[in-house]
Parts: sequence; C-alpha cells; structure tokens
Amino acid sequence: MTGRLMAAGGVCLVLFVGLGLFVVRDPLSRPDVLGAGLRGMNVPLATVFTVSGYGTALTLLGLGAVAAALGLRLPIKIPLAILVSQAVSQALANGSKDLFARARPDAWLYRHEPGFSYPSGHAVTAVVFYGAWAVVLWMSPLPPAARVGGTALLAAWALGIGWSRVALGAHYPTDVIGGFLFGAAWLCFALAALRYGGFVTRPA
Repeated sequence: MTGRLMAAGGVCLVLFVGLGLFVVRDPLSRPDVLGAGLRGMNVPLATVFTVSGYGTALTLLGLGAVAAALGLRLPIKIPLAILVSQAVSQALANGSKDLFARARPDAWLYRHEPGFSYPSGHAVTAVVFYGAWAVVLWMSPLPPAARVGGTALLAAWALGIGWSRVALGAHYPTDVIGGFLFGAAWLCFALAALRYGGFVTRPA
C-alpha cells in the first residue's frame, strides 16, 4: 500500500507540474473559457465554502477534529500530523505560485487576495485538510454507514471549496485542478509516511 501511495503521489505531482507549464503558455485555455460560465453561480453558498478554507475556519475545525479524535480514541499523533501537514503544504503551494507566476482573474465577487493564481491554495486545503480528515473518519471505529456517509460528506465539501473559487472569480478552473493535484500528491506522500511509521492502519 505504501508503494502505491507513493506512486499515486508521484503521478499527481507530475500532472501538477505539467498542467502548470501548460497554463503558463496558454493563460486562457479552453477549460478556463468554458469554466467562466460558473462565475457568479450561487454566490452565498460559494462564500460559505470559500470561508471554510481560510485559516480561522481551519483552526476552529482542526481543534474540533482533535477533540473528536480523542473522543473516538484515535491516536492523537494522527490529527496533529494532519494539522502540521496542512500548514506545510500551504507554504509549499504558495511557494509554487511564484514559480508559475500566473496572474489571477480580474473580476472578483468576494475578498480580493494578493499573489499569483496557480495553484489554488483553497483547492490544496480542500484535499490536504478535508481529505485527510475523511481518511481519519474512514479508519475510525465508527459503524460502516457512518464512516461512508461522513467520508462522502467531506469529499463533497472539498469539491465544493474548489467550485467556490471559480464561482467567486478568484481562480480559473485549471488553478483549482492544479490545487487538487498538488493536494492529492501531498496527501498520498503524507499517508505513505504515516503508514511506513505505523501510524495508519485499517479498522478491524
């Protein structure tokens, strides 16, 4: 399993870099032109999703998740590792923005943010933070129905965060795809490291 996670992470990382080089050469590619139709769609709901990807919300949710992990008698090392992973992955994602230096869209419907556009930091967070907690929930001692339902909800929320960035005009669709790829690569590598260290095991 560790080898497959590393391989999957490597593939996602290669795709992330490849997409980044593509959008640098073609800033308004066909996917981005087609995705422009999502802009302005259900702004109130998109704002809720986007706010859930900011630092304040993540801190509150992270503390709540740690408390839940303690209540479910899960190892505290795992939620702490996820919180650290979130912070480090964001720092690296922000650094990669400078490498690709893609300008952000001009029209914003919510909070204007500095910096470049590729990859979407919110999309990275959606996978690294919410995706990681989905893994923790899936491997918890909860009944199968609760694990499946909770994991599906977190996955849907992660997708909603990505959609919100396009709907609010903060990113192009390819920025979001790139963020998902970066986040998936990071999550695969992190899970592989945790499995190698014996911190991640399947529920009985």
